[in-house]
Parts: sequence; C-alpha cells; structure tokens
Amino acid sequence: MKNTLPFLLLVLVALGCSKFGPNSTSTSNSANVNANVNAAPVKIAKIVDLPGTFGKTKDQIKTMISAAPKSEDPWLEYDLPEATLTFMFNKGKSNHSSFRFKTVSFGDASISGMDTAEQLATMAGIDIKGKTPTSTSSLADSYEQALGGKKANIAVYHAGGKFDTIIITSD
Repeated sequence: MKNTLPFLLLVLVALGCSKFGPNSTSTSNSANVNANVNAAPVKIAKIVDLPGTFGKTKDQIKTMISAAPKSEDPWLEYDLPEATLTFMFNKGKSNHSSFRFKTVSFGDASISGMDTAEQLATMAGIDIKGKTPTSTSSLADSYEQALGGKKANIAVYHAGGKFDTIIITSD
C-alpha cells in the first residue's frame, strides 16, 4: 500500500497535465477558437483598375471612375469611401497615378492598411502575385510593369508596417 499511493498520485498528475498541455484549449476560449476556425477568410476586392487608367485623358478617366471628381485642376482627384485616387497628366495623358487606402472602421476596430503589398495591389487592380520587387526599402517595395505600352514603376508604400499607398509613374 505504501508503494501504491505514490504511484496513483503520479498517474493522476500525469493525466491531469496532459489535459492542460500546449496543444490543448481551455473551455474559456474554446468558443473563440471555433469562431476563428469557422470564420470565412476576408476577400480583398478590386476598387479601381488603376493600370487601366494609365495613359488615358481626364475625360476618359472620368468615364471609368463611377464617382464625381473631388477636383480637376491641376490634377484629377477622387475621394472614394475606401481610397483617395489622384491622376496627374503629361501632354494630356495620365502618367502618374496614386491610390491611398483610407482608414476603415468596424465598430471598435479599424484598418489603416493591408498586411501585404499584394492585397493592396489587388484593391488597385494591379497583379503582382508571385512577382519579386525590383527594389525594396524601409519605405516601399517597387515593381516594374508595362502599362499602356510603356514601362511603369509601381511603388507600394508601407507606413507603420501596413501597406497603404500605391504610386504608378512613367515618363
């Protein structure tokens, strides 16, 4: 009996520890774990076809964007719920476009940018999936693409760890 009691205590401790190990979940947060597992992933939607506006005139861009411009002089600017769009022109054609993500609030939470350059680019209608930046810095990742028959530089800026601005430029 002297040997049995310590052995039983050891078995009970071992069984109890396995219920609270690193791979277990407590009952207090199991509902949150299940909610996160069952939640649908967020789908990033295209807001504007920024590459499609490249090389276009003011009038052509105004027919492509389904909102009234905030300003038209000296450049074309739109204030959409999700982003601010700016188009600058050289010889009457768009050669500098920007997409600036706005902070979006959901109850007590807010989103001030995207986690990846690809997510933000998707919102602006730019496909950089699987592409390696031509240069990176603490301020932006840059990509080169042909847009409207011209070589363009696409800079995706990340402030505070979130990607929030895209600027497309060409000569």
